[in-house]
Amino acid sequence: MVHIFYGGLKGAQIPVYLVAFVLAALIAIILHEIAHAWAAYKSGDPSAKIAGRLSLNPAKHLDPMGTLCIVVTGMFGWAKPVPVNPFNYRNFRKGNFFVSIAGVTVNLILAFLFSLFYFLVIEYAFPTSSIWLWGLAQFFALMVVINIALFIFNLLPVYPLDGYNLLVSFTKPTNRYMNFMRRNSSYMLPVILIILIVPLIGGQSLLGFARNGIIDGFIWFWGLMF
Repeated sequence: MVHIFYGGLKGAQIPVYLVAFVLAALIAIILHEIAHAWAAYKSGDPSAKIAGRLSLNPAKHLDPMGTLCIVVTGMFGWAKPVPVNPFNYRNFRKGNFFVSIAGVTVNLILAFLFSLFYFLVIEYAFPTSSIWLWGLAQFFALMVVINIALFIFNLLPVYPLDGYNLLVSFTKPTNRYMNFMRRNSSYMLPVILIILIVPLIGGQSLLGFARNGIIDGFIWFWGLMF
């Protein structure tokens, strides 16, 4: 297997990997946020467009703590919330649903697409001594891992993530669960991240298992196709 991630990097692999990681993280985060802004605009709310969130400029989207979290975990993190005014939606429930689902849908599409690129590279171009081809494989693998991680993380039904807002589309926003999440969100997210990051018995964290499992699953799938 070619996917190395943080472990086992040496020499020229380190800067090449860092470039691949930064590019993959930026693409995944920015397109996720642009999808939210675009869906809101199409649903009748221009707030995100006015705030410049349809831009490819990373400064418009990156949140310092969320970006640091991605660097530390190699997978999970968040961007600045996209400003929306649900009262502008032509249909509240429909608009809220499409705005909430837009970001993770883009992440899932990106992960599926780049998993094919990764499979083709390792299937037909490896083994190789080219550091740049190795770096390209790392970029493809990271695009899969980070996008799937963002897809899963953002669908957690925890305020203010997309999963919580999806529930708002189908339930009463004043029910006990929604109220509990709004009151305790500052505690829930740190607890979730600690569980993911802290190593399990044997020195492997849930994130470590997830990274390998995600890539291996896609390789198995594409192996059935080719």
